[in-house]
Amino acid sequence: MKARASAAWWCTEVKFRAVLLAIALGVAAPAALAQGAAEVTLARFIELANAGRLTSPEGQAILTGEAKQMATDAASNLPAADRIVPVSPDLVAARIVLQGPRGLEADAYFYLARTQAGWAVSAYRAMAMTGMDISLLAEMKKRPKLSAEDELLKRNLELMLSTDSQLRAWFTANRPMLEDLAKAWRAQPTQDRDATLAALGLSAIGEKGDGVQIAIGSKLGNTAGFLHAGPSGPPPISPSGYFWIEPLGDGWFLFRTM
Repeated sequence: MKARASAAWWCTEVKFRAVLLAIALGVAAPAALAQGAAEVTLARFIELANAGRLTSPEGQAILTGEAKQMATDAASNLPAADRIVPVSPDLVAARIVLQGPRGLEADAYFYLARTQAGWAVSAYRAMAMTGMDISLLAEMKKRPKLSAEDELLKRNLELMLSTDSQLRAWFTANRPMLEDLAKAWRAQPTQDRDATLAALGLSAIGEKGDGVQIAIGSKLGNTAGFLHAGPSGPPPISPSGYFWIEPLGDGWFLFRTM
């Protein structure tokens, strides 16, 4: 889902995890910096976004595509990127972990494209969540006991609302079961595994190219999950498709997609 610019990137704790992170999509830097590495452009973007200088002439110099259309002069509060991934000679992806009230976090993904003038921020993505999901999970956590059906829903919501960091930890703890699932699916792809998936908080398993994709679920058109890639490897990161792919080891990847 595309980012929506606004004057403030969050109003309440619920909105922080319930909607697309409403930070300003814009960037600013001198033309000389636009000629430098993508990392330099991104660092300058963060500085000027936080200063509220997103629609200045400087900013337009390294802003392109949909990001340029959404630029505002609203000040943000962005930390440094925690991961920068060269996707191709002309595309770089970066993740910024946003900090919210009471220690809440949310992941935002930025894309830099190589233009004739140099590197420029071109797009922004984040998982789309709803306030209803967050409120429902909060209420479920308050209950001393849940029905079997509600317990399965709670597990799925917890994963759907998890950050990349939380999903990496979950994967490490549950990797043997995911490997068994992928192996069994390859042997008998038509067998019903809904109960096994639901018990883990997952929703589906299927083919992705020559690999196996295990989905947590889908919200507002976004899907997250784990991919065990085949010989051809994982799909490339793209703001219009798999907008985040992160290696987890031994052919496994965390993915988020439109």
